[in-house]
Amino acid sequence: MYQDTGGVDAIDEYSRRLVAALCEIGTPARYAGDVRSLSRNAGRAPWILLQYNPLSYGRWGFAPMLVRDAIALRRRTGARFVLSVHEPWVDTYDWRTALMGGYHRVQLRPLLAMSDAIVTMTGALAATLGRGAIPVAVGTTITPIDEAAPAARERLGLRGRFVVALFGRGHPSRALDYAEQAIVDLSSTAVGERLTVLNIGDLAPELEVPPQIDVRTLGHLDPINLSHALRASHLLLLPFTDGVSTRRTTLMVGLAHGVPVIGLRGDNTDAVLARSDALVLTPVGDRGAFAHAVLDVAADCARLQALGAAGRRLYLAEFDWPVVARRVRDVVTTTPR
Repeated sequence: MYQDTGGVDAIDEYSRRLVAALCEIGTPARYAGDVRSLSRNAGRAPWILLQYNPLSYGRWGFAPMLVRDAIALRRRTGARFVLSVHEPWVDTYDWRTALMGGYHRVQLRPLLAMSDAIVTMTGALAATLGRGAIPVAVGTTITPIDEAAPAARERLGLRGRFVVALFGRGHPSRALDYAEQAIVDLSSTAVGERLTVLNIGDLAPELEVPPQIDVRTLGHLDPINLSHALRASHLLLLPFTDGVSTRRTTLMVGLAHGVPVIGLRGDNTDAVLARSDALVLTPVGDRGAFAHAVLDVAADCARLQALGAAGRRLYLAEFDWPVVARRVRDVVTTTPR
């Protein structure tokens, strides 16, 4: 299954939270878990929402039976079918990912063709897929604990430290060299002697920074302790080669926790993020600009507080679960049969 943040299966958690949010806004919904369970329990459901990432359904994302089962399910139930595409295919980094991406594309076509409506996590993906696809952002997969930042730092033994967080697994889309340069540069500033880096996530890669920098790789954290770590952080660095986007649960977790975010602006960066003053974005391809932005924000306590508060407001207005649920409900209820 698809792992994204901490030890959380992000799509499974997304599905459970979406179902709960739909029920809270008065739209009955159930989570079946997988297509075969849904086939046994769907009955005459008026609509079916299939969460799609190829890697969730087969080894290396090879899942031809998914297409067969989805078509059979729709025929049997007569339900309106909505395809929610989290990732359509793997990006190409070498010959293996080129091969995988090729059959992922072939596999996706019949699912798109049979769908009454298509939801994507970003505007860029909606434009790529066409067919009237509608972007709906993800929400946070980690509920923020009610704890002030100083108390969280005290709890983690970080009193008086300046805490920078990195969050996520090792993946070619994470431009860790941007973060590493920013951390090295930050260690030479006034906060350098107080600097602690929290490297968060089950599969977090080792950072290539000088050994004198205090880096703490936290390993597996349950949601509560993960929230403590984020609450303790002054900054969250999210450099992605395609830019921050509304499909990144790491971004949503950071915004929901009110942690100031510094990221990259790239091809997949959504307009709602690019035009916002709730996070700091620098261009993909310019490591120096990213490091300079980190130093500027770290040196300005008032700006740190303002960014964190603005990020939290942006999350509540655009990405909180009731907002996501209403947008999904609108897609389903306005789609003609």
